[in-house]
Amino acid sequence: MKRFILIALTALSFYSCSDPIDSDNAQNCGDVRNVTYENFKYCGQPKENPTKPIYVLINSNEELQKHFAACDVSALPDFTQKRVLGLLAGPKPTSGYDIKIQSVIEDDCQILVQYSEKVPGANEVVLQAITYPAEYIVLPKSTKPILFSKVSTDIDYAIVGTYFGQCTGADCYQFYKVENHKVTKYPTVNNFPAEFNQTNYKALIFKDDYAGFLSKIPAEIKNLKGQTKILGSPDAHDQGGVYFEWSQGGVVTKIYLDTDNTTDQTADVIAFKKVIQDKIVQLKTKS
Repeated sequence: MKRFILIALTALSFYSCSDPIDSDNAQNCGDVRNVTYENFKYCGQPKENPTKPIYVLINSNEELQKHFAACDVSALPDFTQKRVLGLLAGPKPTSGYDIKIQSVIEDDCQILVQYSEKVPGANEVVLQAITYPAEYIVLPKSTKPILFSKVSTDIDYAIVGTYFGQCTGADCYQFYKVENHKVTKYPTVNNFPAEFNQTNYKALIFKDDYAGFLSKIPAEIKNLKGQTKILGSPDAHDQGGVYFEWSQGGVVTKIYLDTDNTTDQTADVIAFKKVIQDKIVQLKTKS
């Protein structure tokens, strides 16, 4: 295990580890691009809790067994092509703390992992016990050095989705999270409405026109600002529903839309519902 390397870098340009950002000799490392990754949940618990923030790289089944207690049910990555990266925040005095990988980008020289850390809110009810927040992801194997940069927890995003309660198959729940620099797919969403930060996910390699999508949100939805609203009776007769979640500066608005064009849906809302459905088809085709 190695200690966190905390390095302040701009998100859109990388420089050699040995050169300062303002150096005239900064190495040309090519264009910055997203790295695809997905969350990793293992049934066994870590054999040892860290005493301070660390990261761990796991490159084989043998290394996995050294880090975790043995178990029988978890699907393992193909370690000939993949590796597991874990960020472990160290001991915290109560529950309510969290660590989250927000993005992974690379150029021709190195990889940058951007992560955030959450602390309990002032009025949050917490468990009075030591906790060990951690997150693990599966990455493609690489020999490039990995750098880490801490970012804000308040990252703006939009989640779009369609869902059918009485349904079987891959298309019953289709949800995507669109941010300014990346798109995340939620391949399995159980017990919807879901807490998406507790759902399996896969960060995709491409970007989307986030600003262009936001420009199509009608004023009546923008004006809700942190509210949750249901229009029609989504999935009441197995017709399914359309979901939209929008976070701006940590203020989250949630909309549940009937796929039927009910009388409480204005023309602008119906048009935006079609925008959401078309966006899901587009993202599904690209992913």
